[in-house]
Amino acid sequence: MVVKIREIQPKELVGQKIVTSISKKETSKLWKPFREILKEKDLFPNLFYSIHRYGKAMQEGNFSSDTLFEKCAAIEVDSDRLDGLEKISLEGGKYAVFEHSGSVSKFQQTMQRFYQEWLPKSGYGLDNRAHFETFDEHYDPFSESSVELIWIPIKALE
Repeated sequence: MVVKIREIQPKELVGQKIVTSISKKETSKLWKPFREILKEKDLFPNLFYSIHRYGKAMQEGNFSSDTLFEKCAAIEVDSDRLDGLEKISLEGGKYAVFEHSGSVSKFQQTMQRFYQEWLPKSGYGLDNRAHFETFDEHYDPFSESSVELIWIPIKALE
């Protein structure tokens, strides 16, 4: 697993959000209407953000598939055609960035490798900021050829 450490500045995005859990499997409930709104507004971004605000449960190791968290579908946009979309702030800071290649069915394996192999040996711990993925307009969660970048908030261990 190749992990890069990146520092980003805060970003102002627009999108939609829901409160959900992993066990509810509501990703399409968020993304389908969001993509329809973008199409109606003739917005065709080349980069999408899937943002997850887990709160302290993730940082403290108390996260389960039933833990509620905020999930956002977002884009960067300079436009006045934003009716139906909310402003979404993405915090700046240090992130561990790595690639997931393949379908969503293999996503959990990629995440386990990060949390069980890379993170414990890295000298970093989780920070209480948003986790997110970025992907382009061709992304298909069910395709084995899909690629997304995973951004995990980190801080140096003391």
